[in-house]
Amino acid sequence: MKKFIPILLFSFLALVSLDAQRNCGSHEHMLQQIQDDPNMAKRMESIQKQTNKYLENPQRLNGTVITIPVVVHVVWKTNAQNVSDAQIQSQLDVLTDDFRRLNADADNTWSQAADAEIEFCLATVDPDGNATTGIQRRKTNKPSFSANDFMKFNNKGGIDAWPADDYLNFWVCNLGSGLLGYAQFPGGADATDGVVVDYAYFGTIGTATAPFDLGRTATHEVGHWLNLRHIWGDGGCNVDDFVSDTPVSDASNGGCAIGHVSCGTVDMVQNYMDYSDDACMNLFTEGQSDRMDALFAPGGARESLLSSNGCGDGGGNTETCSDGILNNGETEVDCGGPNCDPCETEETCSDGILNNGETEVDCGGPNCDPCGGGGSCDTPSGTFASNIKPKRAKVNWTAVGSATSYNIQIDEAGQTNWNNFTTSNTNRTISGLSNGQSYDWRVQAVCGNDLSEWSPVCNFTAGNSSSGDCAARLLQELNKDFSVFPNPAQDRINISDIDLNSATRVQILGLNGNVIKTASANEIFNGINIADLNNGMYLMKVNFSDNTFTIKKFITLK
Repeated sequence: MKKFIPILLFSFLALVSLDAQRNCGSHEHMLQQIQDDPNMAKRMESIQKQTNKYLENPQRLNGTVITIPVVVHVVWKTNAQNVSDAQIQSQLDVLTDDFRRLNADADNTWSQAADAEIEFCLATVDPDGNATTGIQRRKTNKPSFSANDFMKFNNKGGIDAWPADDYLNFWVCNLGSGLLGYAQFPGGADATDGVVVDYAYFGTIGTATAPFDLGRTATHEVGHWLNLRHIWGDGGCNVDDFVSDTPVSDASNGGCAIGHVSCGTVDMVQNYMDYSDDACMNLFTEGQSDRMDALFAPGGARESLLSSNGCGDGGGNTETCSDGILNNGETEVDCGGPNCDPCETEETCSDGILNNGETEVDCGGPNCDPCGGGGSCDTPSGTFASNIKPKRAKVNWTAVGSATSYNIQIDEAGQTNWNNFTTSNTNRTISGLSNGQSYDWRVQAVCGNDLSEWSPVCNFTAGNSSSGDCAARLLQELNKDFSVFPNPAQDRINISDIDLNSATRVQILGLNGNVIKTASANEIFNGINIADLNNGMYLMKVNFSDNTFTIKKFITLK
């Protein structure tokens, strides 16, 4: 059901509920982009206003089918990650079938199922007007990527985007942290605009892995790219997806939970925007189609794609010799072949390309430095605590490819007098804990002489074996009764609906858990001064005398 909630408040106050199997990072990516660039929130607000106006009288432009040119950037380290042209084409076929409701598994379970009248083609014309296959490939020294967009830049081991006004950019790579894919919502920067899908869940052949082997991960992520939210609105029953004909739900559905009821109605688990297995998904609705259409209406965020020549005739087969991509007749990147300058005979060891005698990108061979473990010194991810006992617990994280060791810091929750530990493993058992005490911890990768950023602060409670899920810890606290006002706020924010006399500490945190401000006793009762905070999203954390705490999100707009 449609909720006319301002897009800013929805974006900031919606909660995340991730299925244990399918893992889409689009919502979190959007929140992080808004935190990094508060102007994105304003752009999204403008897009929502244009969408609302269009939905007052939705109609397909001239009754025609929209065709979106696609460029696929394959960023690979192992041969398995270098998916074939045939696998890429299988994904393009699925996209067109799903958005045109030509999919073989379409059924009549939901009467509002719709043909979105959107098709997809591999680009035949590149940004310089030359002929292209629509597929770009690069071998990288990065063992994996995260949702930090590094795969979208040549200088970070990936491939630069083609102009977002003319193309849908796809990046296929090895994604870490269990992500199947993520997309950028309309309103983000052109340089990062597009969709990322893990190579193991792209297309229907080759490396495609069950139960996500029917290409529906890309269908789901392109839905986000076309401004669709998750079917459950990333929140409870009072938060929805801005679409009038999708049932309200309180969480994602995994597997194929047909008939599952939440919020008093049957969940639409077959919708491409749920978290169901690929074989369970089979529809977009009329309302979702209308919401996507708004992007192509006059003034819409993706209107420029209607005039793209990306799938036109092209300008011939001549090499550009300057696009940073091995294409057409070049024998190496931007060199060789009938039209480009001859390729160098010595390694540059700094061009970000596997060429000449290098054995890996910019390393190995007779002239470059030996290859190391691969990858830059990334921030550790996948953090969680396990084996939590009254006096000890094990903290864990995902390996960073180039790390030689890790630094760990831990202290009682809310304190910053960190106790420091070091290990060469991807876990460390911490002893000497106090039963019932809540602890904050974080980890940093050591890569030779380089240090990564610290991971977001995690938290667990000694003796509580179920308190170790760092990714969900903060979000689990967001539903408790507790209010902040005004929200959005400018110079001062207040707390209500809570027993402030029992509060032992009130803090303002960043989204990564870092403490920005600790409120004074006077501020707790009379309002907290936030005049020095930048526009963006923050967390209000209140600790109580019984060692519990609650958290609320708020935003600042000045």
